Amino acid sequence: MTGDCLLRPDPDTSLAPTAWQQFAESVAHEKSLTPFPAAVLYRRWQQGLAAVAVHQGCIIGHISCMPIFHQTTRSQVERALRADQPHGASVWPAIEMFELLTGWTHPDWRRRKLSLHLRQHLLAQFRSEFLPRQRFFVSVTVGRGGSPVLARLGWHTLAWDAIPYVSSMIGANDDGRPRPGWHVTNHAPYNGSDIAPLVDTARSWDHHCFLWVSHAALAQQLNDQLQAAVGHDLDRWRRAWRDAALPTLLQAGYLPVLFG
Repeated sequence: MTGDCLLRPDPDTSLAPTAWQQFAESVAHEKSLTPFPAAVLYRRWQQGLAAVAVHQGCIIGHISCMPIFHQTTRSQVERALRADQPHGASVWPAIEMFELLTGWTHPDWRRRKLSLHLRQHLLAQFRSEFLPRQRFFVSVTVGRGGSPVLARLGWHTLAWDAIPYVSSMIGANDDGRPRPGWHVTNHAPYNGSDIAPLVDTARSWDHHCFLWVSHAALAQQLNDQLQAAVGHDLDRWRRAWRDAALPTLLQAGYLPVLFG
């Protein structure tokens, strides 16, 4: 139980339903992670959107991803905006955004680079299969969370309000209206400078929710393209995303972050 984990790929791994249920219960007890039902977590695994580490029939490590801005949601929000303003922009960005979700390691296996290795395997799979496409990944950490792992992957933080068209797809302020989402209380969106160079130094992590990106320039490019496509109308973009595209993600088991 010391030293780095050595992972051996096993394409024939099968897990009993109880393993997924136990895993979902463990995630639900982690205050910094979005709770998802076992069925949602298992479905991501079936769809090839997750990497798991298994020991003696139990899940000891997990990371998954989900397409957020991709062909389906892009088409839905584009149609909604065109209906609202038929003579709007004709060119829409082809950049795709995925979010890393549910990065969890069993307490007995932490500090052995298990989470880092799983992320590397999952990201490598998507990058190798879709090289012609422009694609980047985002991840939200509450407090310190998985920030050290993301920093080691070469990711950086961006202020939520620096890329509002992008960040509003995964997080929003809680306006008191009943709607699905993961309510993050006592953690404000972090709008400061990049913390990646400082991630291993002593600092207060307790009161912020951080937005990590795998490719800062591509995230900024998507934000600028969306801004131009909707005529610099952020409220209009948010309404269209919430009404036209978000229901598809919710149906797939996704939960956006709701601050406050």
